[in-house]
Amino acid sequence: MYFGVRVIVEGDRPTALRNADRLLDFEGALGIDIELGVQDLVVDQTLLRTIGNFSYVWFHWPLLIAFLCVLFVRSRPRFRQLRNSLIASGAIGLLLFATFPVAPPRFLPGYTGTVSDAARRHYLDYPLSWTNQVASFPSFHVGWTLIACLALAATLDRQRDRVIVMMPAIAVGVAVVTTGNHYVVDTIAGMAIAVGAYVAFDPNRRLDTGTH
Repeated sequence: MYFGVRVIVEGDRPTALRNADRLLDFEGALGIDIELGVQDLVVDQTLLRTIGNFSYVWFHWPLLIAFLCVLFVRSRPRFRQLRNSLIASGAIGLLLFATFPVAPPRFLPGYTGTVSDAARRHYLDYPLSWTNQVASFPSFHVGWTLIACLALAATLDRQRDRVIVMMPAIAVGVAVVTTGNHYVVDTIAGMAIAVGAYVAFDPNRRLDTGTH
């Protein structure tokens, strides 16, 4: 349903390209327009490029499904928190995709899209026309991976295990930029929306609110 609505609300390419330029201008004013420089460091390094591509593909939908399954067994409250957070933040994202389409960096001169079409399908053979190509802002690759890691980490007792579980979120945050799929602002917005929803559905917070 999420992917279907993303296609329905897809904006036109010229508008998305103009919005991409606006985002880069905004980042430039803040001094965080590092995408091109980061890509230059990685794109010709086979190992780093492979790590980035792997993180982009496997630490998103495959990881989300795996973590949801683990949480369903380990902690039903955390499972519901993550599930509801994905739905709520996704709804906000669909509204932004419809009203503010943004072309990803790989559509702009000088950038390289390092992830193949096959990998972008997450190894399921469906037409790329089913995918909204101008839904760069916000990045739920980063936001959803982050809250999935937070949810599973909350069920673990040892600090070392919690740190290890958070590593995919860091890897994806770097990968979306090195692969030419998102801007820094995309990642910040994706994290803010996803974490906001995650906090809103925190079962402990709701319990505390109900007892006062």
